[in-house]
Amino acid sequence: MNSIFLNDHYSADEKANLLATVFKSLADLVFVYDLKEHKIIIRNAALDALLIYNHLSIENIEGASFKSIVHPEDHALMTDAFESINKLKSKEKITVEARIKNTKGSYTYYQTTVSIFKKQGTDIEQVLCIAQDMSEKVKYEMHKQRSINTLKELSFITSHELRHEYAKIQSIIQLIDNQFIDDKERQLLLLEAKQSIQIINSTIFKINHKLSFNQNDSYFESTGLVAKYKKVLLVDDDALTNMLNKKIIQVAIKDMPIEIFTTAEDALKFLQAHEEEGEDYLIILDINFPEMSGWDFLNKYTHYKHKSKVVMLSSSIDNEDRDRARSYDFVIDYITKPLSIEFVEGILKA
Repeated sequence: MNSIFLNDHYSADEKANLLATVFKSLADLVFVYDLKEHKIIIRNAALDALLIYNHLSIENIEGASFKSIVHPEDHALMTDAFESINKLKSKEKITVEARIKNTKGSYTYYQTTVSIFKKQGTDIEQVLCIAQDMSEKVKYEMHKQRSINTLKELSFITSHELRHEYAKIQSIIQLIDNQFIDDKERQLLLLEAKQSIQIINSTIFKINHKLSFNQNDSYFESTGLVAKYKKVLLVDDDALTNMLNKKIIQVAIKDMPIEIFTTAEDALKFLQAHEEEGEDYLIILDINFPEMSGWDFLNKYTHYKHKSKVVMLSSSIDNEDRDRARSYDFVIDYITKPLSIEFVEGILKA
């Protein structure tokens, strides 16, 4: 679009019509405020749309109407602005940022520039106000500041909390098998190592919480549900994890039958072959597999008539994974590795 210059080629009426068109089309709020009458005497369509003034039959709008739509916390800013307006000099401007209630009842950030429009001697009679919607900019700045604060917190957590516990465990590992350490000292070192591991695990959750913008990490309503299971199925592609989990279950319940599957496909085939017994099993399922994932397993298992209860056991602490697991009615819990004896006892001992 070419620029329009209001030169002598245009008549006075044409110039007035062009200016009126531009004035009506502006997205910014433009109005002239009369300081003596305390009224808005000129305004554009954008102001009408914001304040729902277009239904009024009178041209003048009392300035007092603004107070009802300015955010209460910004009333003091408006009062200060009026005091500053009376001290304005020619060609000077002041800028005010305040939240204005819109037609939906929520508040929009506006940055308003005020300059002298009409002056009588030393007295300012009218001011021109142009207000821009600054909501997106304010949101960006707030998000940017939150991100900076989060990065600072994460830097402190990793450089102090995690590093401290890591150094402690490293020292314990160096000493644990030393011939000069007696059994009592060795037990104390192991206790310290366990505490450090718990702190590291808690810190990892804290980091994830920060990176997830502090979203809620709610638990399953069925956590701690006790049932009588006749067999436990361990479904994990890691052989060491399966061995450790089997030992943990056997510590809790010595004679509990345990089936181990390193692929989700094999587990599904077993469950299909023993479908009528399925409701007597407890499945402890990992998420990540090389081929069929834990989620793929759950999607296929949904179509089985007789289904076992499933506990998701994963290294992932992502809240999205937890929420996704909750969407399956036969998944009774989502826990993070490692499997604990306390959890096994709570869910398997009737």
